[in-house]
Amino acid sequence: MAILTIILLVSTAFALGDAIIRPRTPCEDAIDGAVIRPKTPCEDARDAAINGPNGAYIPTCDHHGQYTPKQCSGSTGYCWCVTSTGQKIQGTETPPGTAINC
Repeated sequence: MAILTIILLVSTAFALGDAIIRPRTPCEDAIDGAVIRPKTPCEDARDAAINGPNGAYIPTCDHHGQYTPKQCSGSTGYCWCVTSTGQKIQGTETPPGTAINC
């Protein structure tokens, strides 16, 4: 029986050429089922700002790629509230260290 098993394995390896036979990992299965979504406007704006001039405001996006309601400037420390499209809500800008509730 052992000789038959070895013969089958060797003949299978020759038939497949250089292909590696191994089970797929859970990670490989997950990657095949993953759907890559296009970047959101917030993610596009964030990426552009990261690659832009030093000190530029960099938008903050949530894990769905949407603008977080509270946005802050890393260089000035000022924060403000924004709409779901990232537009600043007038009258919400606060200086550094001031609490803000968006």
